[in-house]
Amino acid sequence: MKLEENEKGILYVQMFIGTLGLIIVGVGLLKYYETVGSVGVLALLGYPLTMMYLHYLEGKAGISNRLLWIRSILAILLLILIYVFFN
Repeated sequence: MKLEENEKGILYVQMFIGTLGLIIVGVGLLKYYETVGSVGVLALLGYPLTMMYLHYLEGKAGISNRLLWIRSILAILLLILIYVFFN
């Protein structure tokens, strides 16, 4: 029982780190767009595709769908807040 709880905790830490990484990449992409004026089509397609794949993998890992949607909404809101405050 204790081992399963520890594995679940590690899974949530990895989920947090993955979400944080995507937020940092998103902010970098927005700053690049702001500086250069255009971003390649592959970068604009790659970011949401990566987010969808991460969502799929987290679902396969056994994280509840409710928690996945809460994480997704919070990540999007945090990305918008970071962009607004640092712009």
